[in-house]
Order: sequence, then structure tokens, then C-alpha cells
Amino acid sequence: MINTRKAGATDIADRLPAPQCPSSALANCYEAILFDATGTLISENTALPGAADLLAALNVLGPPYYIVTNISSGSNEAIFTRLCRAGLPIPAVDRIVSAGGVARRRVLEELASGRQVSYLGSAHAAHQVFGQHPNLHCADIGETFDTLVVLDDEGFDFKRAADHILSTFQCRLVELGEMPRLIIANADKIYPNGQGSLVFGPGIIGPMLQAGLAPFGAPPITAEFMGKPGRAIFEESIARAGTDRLLMVGDQIDTDIKGAKAAGLDAVLVSTGFNGRVCEEENSAPDYVAKSLLQIFDGSLSCQQLPSASD
Repeated sequence: MINTRKAGATDIADRLPAPQCPSSALANCYEAILFDATGTLISENTALPGAADLLAALNVLGPPYYIVTNISSGSNEAIFTRLCRAGLPIPAVDRIVSAGGVARRRVLEELASGRQVSYLGSAHAAHQVFGQHPNLHCADIGETFDTLVVLDDEGFDFKRAADHILSTFQCRLVELGEMPRLIIANADKIYPNGQGSLVFGPGIIGPMLQAGLAPFGAPPITAEFMGKPGRAIFEESIARAGTDRLLMVGDQIDTDIKGAKAAGLDAVLVSTGFNGRVCEEENSAPDYVAKSLLQIFDGSLSCQQLPSASD
């Protein structure tokens, strides 16, 4: 399988040789590229048009790239396997920067301090990401908890869990005058499914809780965002790449683009997913808009004036 992927990358490189890739092409203007997964490279478990070709070319010609994803349904190894099976020629698991992986350190801190932690997601995902711990429980069965961590909506009853979580937050608010801590790995409120329509994502739990608790005088709910648009996942990406001269490529304004801009990175909005609109807020607007992933490589999008490495 490894030899097949390398051969495929060479074939793509033959069609896109380095001399024909303009020096002003986006791929040549940054020291590494960050790609969103769902809606940008894949739809469910299938690679989107141009995604495999682009990654294969980058494998040979560079620059290096990382998959920066809010997918939190398993470990980085499980996500790597899933993306490779979708047809993406990702060279190694260290190219995966997942929201669940970033949340792991924070959740282990909560457990080490003796707090009861419940997770919104499947037991399989939680045990892959965090391991097993006597103070770690699924949110739809735990009677109470000090911290709620939002993982993913794959493989469990989201509605039942949301109802139970609402009751737990309400009881704690009434009895103690405070609410549990909220750590959000996957902050996606919506995402495209394989049929071209939209579905609610796990990040919708925050607004749902705020609306449900409003009649009880609940204060604004604050959350620690481990995934996009939070800063933690971008800090991990910068550390992994060893540079902050990065380009974020994604299809969602509210997570990919806003998160990258807040972290001081340039961003490309691609229309491969569901979000083709361009944000009018200056601090959240993408630096580039692309209709095809291959525009990052073919020179049809030119670099903006970037500072040199010595600046």
C-alpha cells in the first residue's frame, strides 16, 4: 500500500512538475500548509475532487502540510487510517493535528485534579483519546459532573445526551449557583453530509445549553475551545510545523477562517464544502477565495506580499 501511494504521488508530480509551478503560487509562499478535513479534503469517508492529487503533489514537491481537524471521534492514529482509506496519500500520522488530541492534555489535567469529567461522544472515541479513568463517564449516564468535554456526534444518541446534560447543568446552577466547566474539542455547529445537505454538529450544544438555561437566569456560558476556532489547535500546528508562516485552507468561515486569522495566519476559503460566502468582517475575512483546491498549486492564486523570514 505504501509503495502504491508513493507511485501515485510521483504520477501527480509528473503532471505538475516544479518548473511549471509559478514561484508566486500559494504552495510556494508558505513554509507549511494546514488543511481542514471534512468539507475540504473529504465528504464523510470519500476524498473530494482534487484532494488526493494535491496532497500527492505536495508529498513530492512540498511544502509540508498538516491536517488540522475538529474530528474527535477517535485517536490521531484512527483519524489517519480513516483519511488514508478515503484515498488521501498522507505520509504519516504526525501530519494529523486533531481537536481531540489537543483536548487530551486538558482533560487529563481535570482528571488528575480529582474532577468528575463527562464526555459528549461515544465511549469508543473517549477511550481512544483519553484512555479509561474512574472519574471519566459518558454524559448521558453520569448523574453529575464537574467538567463536560464535547467530542463528536458519531456513534451515539446526541439528543438523549443533550437532554441529560441540560438537566445536569440546571441542577448544578440551582443547587450550587455555578455550572460545570465546558471544554469543546469539536466546535463545528454544522457540517455537510454526504448527500449535500447540512446537519448539526456537536458544537451546537453550547447555544442549546444557553437557550435552555436562560429561564433560570443562567450567566453566559463560557467554553474552552480546543479545536478550531480556538487558539490551542493552531498553537499545536505551529509547534508541529516549527514555523508560523502557515496557510490555513478550509471551507468554514466560523471555524477554519476565523480561527486562523485570530492566530495570525493567512487563510484560504474553498467552496468544496458548504460555505461559499465571504465574510465581511475584516478580522475574519479570508485572504484568498478558491473554487478548487488545485488553485493553491497551479498559480491562479498569487501570493500576497509576505514578510521575509528575517523580518
